[in-house]
Amino acid sequence: MRTAVLAFAVAILSPGLSTALEAQMPVTSPGNLKKYNVTIRRFDPTKGAQSGQDFVLPVDSPDEEHAIASTIANAASWPGKVEGGRPLPMAFMAVRVSPR
Repeated sequence: MRTAVLAFAVAILSPGLSTALEAQMPVTSPGNLKKYNVTIRRFDPTKGAQSGQDFVLPVDSPDEEHAIASTIANAASWPGKVEGGRPLPMAFMAVRVSPR
């Protein structure tokens, strides 16, 4: 395992490979971001999605899929997932995405 990690680190740090990787990665700048409103629902999965609360969040993103994925990922860091030292069941789902 350590050998594989070391080989990966060496490959990433080699100049030729990093240039090749940079060429494949899209450049994100404020000019190519679109504005979206992403509606997500936070809910208790043991009670079903209808038990939840909707939140509309403004997102600047290159496309709708990225807007949804980044919003759901960020929602996982919201507070309120523990009560009395016990984790609460909580799930998130995208309800809607629309341009703003």
